[in-house]
Amino acid sequence: MEFTYNAYQNLIHLLQDKGYTFCNYHNYTQSDRSVILRHDIDMDIGKAVKMGELEAHMEISSTYFVLVTSNFYNIFSKRNQDMLCGLIRLGHEVGLHFDEAKYNADRDDMVEAMEQEAALLEKCLECEVTSVSMHRPSAATLDADYRLRDGRLVNSYGREFFHNHKYVSDSRRNWREDVLGIVESGAYDRLHVLTHPFWYGEEEQSAKEVLKWFCGSRVDICYSDMKDNVRDIEEFLRRDEL
Repeated sequence: MEFTYNAYQNLIHLLQDKGYTFCNYHNYTQSDRSVILRHDIDMDIGKAVKMGELEAHMEISSTYFVLVTSNFYNIFSKRNQDMLCGLIRLGHEVGLHFDEAKYNADRDDMVEAMEQEAALLEKCLECEVTSVSMHRPSAATLDADYRLRDGRLVNSYGREFFHNHKYVSDSRRNWREDVLGIVESGAYDRLHVLTHPFWYGEEEQSAKEVLKWFCGSRVDICYSDMKDNVRDIEEFLRRDEL
């Protein structure tokens, strides 16, 4: 499967043709054949919004997981906060993407850290956060089956969603299994599909090309932010000098 918006739309159409109901982590049991679409926002909230708009146009909803500890974005900046709240207005859920590498903690402390980060995200979104996904989870985390807020904060890597569902992912811009073939087969009544919107675009590009584009786009964002904070910045530095 290519990493283009057209290819992603074709995946959605195939899921619809095969009778899957698009669900979330809370209502999937209401359908005999369900698919949970999950998206991890690792580096670029804007790319997530693009995919969220595409899904809304197709009249489906999914879950977007956002980091509160990212070096790439600040969820409390007005621009990013507006984009995340925009995803919710489109009908999507925004959950917590949790990076365990930030912590050197035992099981109980890790649970507390996840619940604290969820509370922080709730302040940003001004709504309840009810799901969490792990960013680059360790084997110990995958085995932990964490129970959070007495089950009100759903762990997307819990046994139900990681073992009792057929889980497929495009991590590192690589579908390790043939996602189209899996859907086409109709062999699974419960699907759990993870994508990373960062890799998708109008045309197929290599990972190197996408990463080069992202680094270049950061220059524009950085200069725009400096213009908001340095009066008459052109007296010191013009954009075309970068």
